[in-house]
Parts: sequence; C-alpha cells; structure tokens
Amino acid sequence: MSGNVTIFMAGVVVILLAGLSFSGNHLQKFNNWLLFSKYAPFVTLGIGGTIFLINVFHLNMADLGEHRFKLLILFAAIILLSFFKVRELLSIRGLAVLLLVCSKAMLDNVYGEPILWKNYFVSFVYLVIIFSMLIGSTPYLLRDFLNFLIKSKPSRVMLGTFLVMYGIWLTLIPLGRVGCLIR
Repeated sequence: MSGNVTIFMAGVVVILLAGLSFSGNHLQKFNNWLLFSKYAPFVTLGIGGTIFLINVFHLNMADLGEHRFKLLILFAAIILLSFFKVRELLSIRGLAVLLLVCSKAMLDNVYGEPILWKNYFVSFVYLVIIFSMLIGSTPYLLRDFLNFLIKSKPSRVMLGTFLVMYGIWLTLIPLGRVGCLIR
C-alpha cells in the first residue's frame, strides 16, 4: 500500500472515530464492549498479538533475528498467559498493542516517500504511539476518560469537531489539496 493511500485511510478512520465521539450512545456501547465483554480481549489482544508475533517471526539478523524463535516463544507465552493471569482491563491493553502495531505499519508505508505535508501525518502517528503506551501502562485512564466523555456532551462535541477537522486534513493530504486551504 502506498503512503498516500495509508494517509487517506488514516483520515477516514479518524473521521469515523469522530462520529463515535459525537454519539453518546455509541460511545457507551463501545465502552461497555471494551470493559465488560469477555470477547473483547480476544479480539484486541488476539489481533494485535498475532500481528506482533508475525513481526517478531520476520526479524532481520540485524534486529536480533538469530534469537527470533526464542523471542517468539517468549512473547507467545506472555500473550497466552495474560488471558489467564491479567484479565483486568486486558482489552484496553490489547487495544494499545493493536494501536502500536498499526502505527508501525503506517510509519513503514510512508517512510522515504516524497509526500507533501507528510509531517502532519507522522506527528499524528507519534501521538497515537504515545497514547497507546500511556493506555497500555495505565489502562484505567482510558476507562475514566471514556466515562468522562459519555457524561460530558460539550467535551464530546469538542473532541469530535477536532477529530473531524484533522480527519479531513489527513484525507486531503494525498489529494494535494491542503496547500489551497492555507493560502
């Protein structure tokens, strides 16, 4: 996938997240699924962990590739044991893993491509990485933030408006139409 398509798809996902943040009912359903569903950890950590294990399996020799099978067994054991030993807020930790592997894929797709305004996209991806490390280490913060958003309509509207504007900005970058917005 080319870098332009990656940036465009990221913009579409940000716009969809804005739609989720505007609707209190949909946000409540997402919050309930993320926190209380017994299948959510298997979806989030299952998909994110599988992609992570595939990345470990394809390590180069320069990136500890000679130890990849040991690392693969170690990380697979950690992922499998987490389903049994660390059940509390595991779906949020799985969401953090999923965001991190998706961020790696997005950065790999735009690396070295001459895309105008690429810095705005890369800055967004780095903010996603910081956010995912934050919620991975302290998952209760995302839980509390989602509960706050559900109760506060003005905050939902502000967040949704920002996400819509940034999503439109990201979708316009590959089309080359961003320069006309600044002039």
